Formats: sequence, C-alpha cells, structure tokens
Amino acid sequence: MVSHASRTFGLSSLIGFGSLLVLIALLYFVRPQPGVTGSVQVAGSETLRSLVSACAEAFMSLNPKADVVVKGGGSGDGVAALLHGIAEVGMVSRELSQRERDYAASKGIELTAVPLARDGLTVIVNRANQLASLDLDQLKAVFAGRIRNWRELGGADEEITLFVRASGSGTASLFEERVLGGEAYAKIVTALPSNEAIATQVGLRTGAIGYTSLGALRASISVKALALNADAKAAPSEPDADAVRSGRYPLSRTLFLVVPQRTTGTARAFVDFCASDRGRELIRKAGYVGVAQGSE
Repeated sequence: MVSHASRTFGLSSLIGFGSLLVLIALLYFVRPQPGVTGSVQVAGSETLRSLVSACAEAFMSLNPKADVVVKGGGSGDGVAALLHGIAEVGMVSRELSQRERDYAASKGIELTAVPLARDGLTVIVNRANQLASLDLDQLKAVFAGRIRNWRELGGADEEITLFVRASGSGTASLFEERVLGGEAYAKIVTALPSNEAIATQVGLRTGAIGYTSLGALRASISVKALALNADAKAAPSEPDADAVRSGRYPLSRTLFLVVPQRTTGTARAFVDFCASDRGRELIRKAGYVGVAQGSE
C-alpha cells in the first residue's frame, strides 16, 4: 500500500520535473538571436544623405554590431563608388542612366534600384518675394538668363540671383533635363554643393531663386516654394504629398537606393530596413513622401 506521503512526494517530483522542462523550453525558444554584424558603406545623393543617415542610426540601434557609414557627394559619385567596390549601397535621386547600367553590365554587375521615397524638386524664392507660381517655360527663361528681373514676371523691380546644384548632382541632372531641356544655364548662376546650401542662400537674398528638395525646404523658414505648371494653360500645382505621389507636380521624382542584384548580408538587411514600416516612418518625418510597397 502506497502511503499519502509517498504519493505527495511523487506528485511534487513530477511537477518539479515538468517545470524544469518548461523552463528549458523557454530558454531555448526565447534565447537571443544573433544580430546583424559587419560594416556597410553608403554613398551618393546629397538629397538622400540626411534621410539615409537617420535610417542608419535607427538600424544600428537595433543592430549594435553593425556599422553603417553614409557619405554624400552626389548621385553620380554614389553609382561610381558602388561600381568600383568603394560602397555597397548607392543613393540616387534620379533614374539610373543607360550609360551607368551598361558600364555595370560590362563588369558583370546587374544593378537594382530600390524605390525609397517620392520627392518634389522644389523651386524656392525668398519669403519676401510676392510671386506665387511659374510655368516651366518661364522657369527655363529665368535660369537660362533670358529673364533677369522680377518685374518681367509681375514682381518687384529687382535683379534675379540664381542658385543651382553643382555638376554631378542628381537634382541638377533632373532640373537640366526637365526644365532647361539641353539649354545652358545663364553665366551668372552660382553652383552650390547641397540643397541645404541653396535654401540658406535664397533665404538671405530677396531677389534669389533656386531649387532644392522637399526635405531641405522643411528645414528653412526664410524661403517658400513656388507652385509650378507644365505650361501657361495648366493649373499651378503645389509640391504637396498628393501632387508629388501622383506625379501631378511637374518636377516629381523617385529617390532610390541602388545595389547589385545579388546583394546579401548586412547591406541587404540595411536596404530592407530602409524600405520597412520603420523606414517609411522616418521618410515621412524627414519631409518626403513614402513609396507604397509594390510600387514603381
């Protein structure tokens, strides 16, 4: 006959053994997973530099053993750095050119451009300027030097001062393609290395005009964006989120991260993070327009 004490001891042992199994299982299934490690070099578009830097900080906070270094220089420099093995990820504020794709193919590399955000190449003037909008023909005449005083556009009697992005910039390439259409800039333009620099200089001069990105515009209170229309008959469009997302704003564009198609490891993890929900949140905070999943 088994005593009450023996039954109690047996039950307690069983419960204790079961608890131990549960504890072992929990330790196994919830043990920390190895994080992403290694270094990634990112280079290219000045438009994207501050945004991608914010993504890099967030990515590294989640992956303390990863190191992401972000450098500007312009879209062309970013693609060149990628193709010469200096960077693993390129930042580009325009479509890849056929020349770039052909050169990559000659090195056995197939490039993938991952859409990161939508942006409006924004034409800005000093906040004291009373002008509200321009059509693209007027804008071309201004930057080509055929219109040199604001009174010719219905504004104040003041000479126009021109600020543009330096050569090699994706922003400059887009403006030259869509606005100038092959015509040269006026000889009196001042070329600057970043969108922020243009916003600063336009904010300091009442007669100034330049172009920049939505993100740089958000950081400046001394400039304003002009509404643009494709021609004199079209209604002017502000560079707001809906107009930029739909392409109704005539200088809308997509911003890309560019990688070789077979990219893996930390570089792939970083690009995927930038395109994730957390990345899209950072894009909105930076003043850009998110790209929906599956678009482009």
